[in-house]
Amino acid sequence: MLNAIRSLAINIENPPTQSVSRDPHDDFLFAMAQAGGADYLVTGDKADVLALARHGKTQIVTVQKLIEIMRI
Repeated sequence: MLNAIRSLAINIENPPTQSVSRDPHDDFLFAMAQAGGADYLVTGDKADVLALARHGKTQIVTVQKLIEIMRI
């Protein structure tokens, strides 16, 4: 499964620096989502990441919500 994910992954070189989350250790997630044009950012971090709901065009969701969206 990891090899399948790697084959689909986009390598982000030098993502933009951003200050978005209350936890600065999470900011790299938002930078990568923006640089990669992500539709979804999947997280279980309810206090800092999930609480934002969106970042630009990226919708922030739980794994369960993504499963519902993808109808898996």
